[in-house]
Amino acid sequence: MHPGRHRHGAPSRRARGRPRPGAHRPDRPRVLGALLFGAGWGLAGFCPGPALVAAGAGHGQALLFVAAMLAGMGLFRLTRR
Repeated sequence: MHPGRHRHGAPSRRARGRPRPGAHRPDRPRVLGALLFGAGWGLAGFCPGPALVAAGAGHGQALLFVAAMLAGMGLFRLTRR
């Protein structure tokens, strides 16, 4: 049985009106953002959640990572208006 469908094949109420996963083609900004996100994650060695915990514990590299993450979020917000 496919997730989001009843046994008889009709979409469930919860699934109606939602786009299917993978139903859209990736666009250039999304791909570039994913590449930047992955590069930053790999270079810093932190994923965002544990970086926040490490920054709270005072680890300098994590503080720098969180600052860069927040700057990226702010830049995204400015460019998307």
